[in-house]
Amino acid sequence: MIVGFITCIVLAAIISFMGYQIHIKKKLWLIAGYQEESFTGDKDKLAKLFGIFSYIVGIATFLLPFGLEYWGFISNIIYAVCICVGSVVILVWKQIINKQIKES
Repeated sequence: MIVGFITCIVLAAIISFMGYQIHIKKKLWLIAGYQEESFTGDKDKLAKLFGIFSYIVGIATFLLPFGLEYWGFISNIIYAVCICVGSVVILVWKQIINKQIKES
């Protein structure tokens, strides 16, 4: 049980640190599928979008073992659905950011 708590805390710290690297330090190469030559949108907006999403995923990962402890398996399902839906929303939003500059 304690191993699960420690694992989630370590993973949450890593995910949040990566969010910091993307959002604040603008290390966009950490974003999976990002290619400098094909992205023509606002890179600051992209860094902010993925950085904040990483923070949210980090916080959710930190809270996951506590949810499992108190609410059981349903919190695992909620976590998985939120991460999957959030990922789809972020990818669509990335495409919108990329197309805004092209149309102007």
